[in-house]
Amino acid sequence: MIVHGGRRWGTATELGQALGVAPAVIRNYARRDGLESVRMYDDAGRPEVRYPLDQAQTIERAKRRSGRGRPRVDATV
Repeated sequence: MIVHGGRRWGTATELGQALGVAPAVIRNYARRDGLESVRMYDDAGRPEVRYPLDQAQTIERAKRRSGRGRPRVDATV
């Protein structure tokens, strides 16, 4: 994770590990739920897409509290 503009940003894999979901779920949040994404470059100059952790946490919390879809298992168990 990196801090950019006062926010923590991570790749789909990093956020997935932090939130207990698959990286594909994070990418779906960006596509379906409006999660911001920014293309940044690593130290070797390779492009990577990063997402803000705070916004991903908000979306994940709303999904867990929603009564729609398959019940989610609590990641803290």
